Amino acid sequence: MTSDMDHPWDEDALCAVCPGQVHDPGRFDIVDGPGPASRYDTTAGYRRDLVSGVPVCIHPDKIGFPAGRYASAGQLWPAEVEPAPHPGPMPDDPDALAGWMTALVRHADADAVAGVLAAAEQSAVQRFSPDLVVDALRAALAEV
Repeated sequence: MTSDMDHPWDEDALCAVCPGQVHDPGRFDIVDGPGPASRYDTTAGYRRDLVSGVPVCIHPDKIGFPAGRYASAGQLWPAEVEPAPHPGPMPDDPDALAGWMTALVRHADADAVAGVLAAAEQSAVQRFSPDLVVDALRAALAEV
């Protein structure tokens, strides 16, 4: 999976359902393997902590960072990594729309993705053709 975002891990080494595929460092927890405290959430496409709802990666060895409660308890990320910058305003270039929507999804908190995409869609349909907007939404939703 390619991205406009720079993550401190190799996305190709991650599980297809790892929250690291769609979230920035510090926006999910990492635990040592699957367990009863988290379950796969079919609507989100990754595991979530049963109590907090925070996305959970279960393979510290694949993501390359130690287990930690980075999102749920505010534990500091072990590397000096800045969160990705906000994607900024909607592009004028139609070829950049899908990348912009995808970046919005990756930057958003897990619970805000639907609202972020709805707002992006409302703005985009005023500037771009409906077919282009639908294609951009599909690309962004593939990240969720």
